[in-house]
Amino acid sequence: MAAPTFASLGEYLAATSPQGRAALEVVRREVLAQAPEAIERLSYGMPTFFVGGKRVVHMAAWATHLALYPVPPASAQDPDLPTELAAYVKGKGTLHFDYGELPEALIARVVRAHLTQVQ
Repeated sequence: MAAPTFASLGEYLAATSPQGRAALEVVRREVLAQAPEAIERLSYGMPTFFVGGKRVVHMAAWATHLALYPVPPASAQDPDLPTELAAYVKGKGTLHFDYGELPEALIARVVRAHLTQVQ
């Protein structure tokens, strides 16, 4: 069975569980707190933030977890981040955070690492 496709961000959110919407809101708050100029739209069928026309982070609400794409690269600004993210890396370039235990401070660091990369 193919994954559903959505014509708009509103359609995506309407089809998402309350837990999923709450998790997406955590990421949304972090991105907008750190980059108020960010624009959110669908890309590759997922809510995605852009700054200056560049993709910052993709996010997806699944049945039991929030997924963020891609895994941020190591940086001099936050050298411990890759080690701290290791437990959340699933598959190639994907972070999975269970809804019951969203590490908001760690998600904020992921957002900051992506913003640093595109700015």
